[in-house]
Amino acid sequence: MAFRAIRRTAFMLLVMLSVTLYITFHDFLIPNQTKLPPKYVYTAGQESHNLAEYFQLSIYNGTTSRPSAYWAPFSLSNCTFGLPPYYAPCVAQRLPKQVLYAEELLYPAFEIRQPYFATSEHRAQWRKAAMSIKERGVLQANDWLVYKGQSGQNFVFENVTYLSPKSYDRWSDDACMAKLGSSEGIQPFDASEVLARPKPPSIYGTALVALSPESFAFQHHLDHITHIIAQGSHLTYGPETPYVITGRQGNGFVKQLWKGLGFDDEHVLYRARKDILANRMIFSCRTVLVHPWLSLKTLEAFGIDYMKPSPTRNKILYMSRSERGIHMRNRGRRVLNEPELLSAIEAYLAERGKDEEVVIFSEGMLDNVPKFFKWCNENVMAVIGPHGGAMYHHRWAARGTVVIEMMPTSYTSMTIYEEASVLSQTYAVLVVEPSSQGGTNMIINPVHVVSLLQRHLGVPMRTLRRVFEEDPDGDESHLAEDPLRISYQWGGKELGL
Repeated sequence: MAFRAIRRTAFMLLVMLSVTLYITFHDFLIPNQTKLPPKYVYTAGQESHNLAEYFQLSIYNGTTSRPSAYWAPFSLSNCTFGLPPYYAPCVAQRLPKQVLYAEELLYPAFEIRQPYFATSEHRAQWRKAAMSIKERGVLQANDWLVYKGQSGQNFVFENVTYLSPKSYDRWSDDACMAKLGSSEGIQPFDASEVLARPKPPSIYGTALVALSPESFAFQHHLDHITHIIAQGSHLTYGPETPYVITGRQGNGFVKQLWKGLGFDDEHVLYRARKDILANRMIFSCRTVLVHPWLSLKTLEAFGIDYMKPSPTRNKILYMSRSERGIHMRNRGRRVLNEPELLSAIEAYLAERGKDEEVVIFSEGMLDNVPKFFKWCNENVMAVIGPHGGAMYHHRWAARGTVVIEMMPTSYTSMTIYEEASVLSQTYAVLVVEPSSQGGTNMIINPVHVVSLLQRHLGVPMRTLRRVFEEDPDGDESHLAEDPLRISYQWGGKELGL
């Protein structure tokens, strides 16, 4: 009995010692545990600053969740015991400025299927190019790319100044959405001292930092700025329209994109040369480049229902880089035998006999952006063209739209593939050798494009199935496979996977 008592006492001492060592080690990792946690009092007339509450606002007719809600990240807004010290709520305790709110967003993992190909050579060239994105998406043996372990951070600072940088719109490691993106350019100010100045500067109510490399270009507005806005959008709800801090002013199309996101010209602070003071400043620069939640939220912001059925989808939108009058920031990537290619596509459509037609994209279509978005959503069944900015307009078309991209081996990109896939569009690609050594122009075999259209054009996509939803009635094996699916290491019926 005495031996058992001694053993029990020794075991309890060992447990207490282990807990003490863990707490000591954790305190070493987070040295400011003695500092009181910030008081998250970010109300200021807002309807919501909590993601869970925000989703109550993100429903149709009070019953159906918006498509983006299914892919929403998990929000952590308290620095609880055991939370990594580099998560936003714990970082907030160490910052030399007042933090009204901080949250770490854990994005759910997902998978996208590799493209469809016309030849095995195209497949081999594409798989080689796919290695360029292995830091975010890894190609598996089953031909699906897995994106996992992605996180984002949001901060709301009180009474701070955004220090005007020496230059905007530059590509650098510390830019918004870059690995070393930082809030060091946001510094606190003393409100009483500022207001006591003979000529006090303007103090904005709420401002959101939305900077990115080349933010004036509509391509980077769509793949960077919209994500920064989308990740921080639940922090801007309320009667007051926030201001947004950004770089150089873009063209008319970009200005219409800002308006679609809820920011008129008065509330977009372009390339400010003076420091910007704000009572509340939202910093959501640490957001990810590719995720369904951000892409779908962007469509919702523009009022686009990508699930909407339409009986008028009979247009093949062709994105030429050879047409005169089309403004291109980067030359090259022209299809040198484009007339032959278009003739082959039109001949195939005539053979189908379904009153389908090719429409050549023109910049005049962008004079009225809402009208163009609506036209794409209701009429476009396929988008075809060489890689370039115009191909970005595939995103306004509906789920199941066929997207066929052509690119030279000397200039490959995964941008259109990733975006089309997370929007559940059927993506195919032709990766060919350039027409001349060191160039980027191409000669495309029309047979290859027509073969892809024969396999995929007009094929409806399988019913969208969520976790724990019943399987659809009937066999859908003949329908197009959704290129997007959730990724989780476990499976089984009880998980709904």
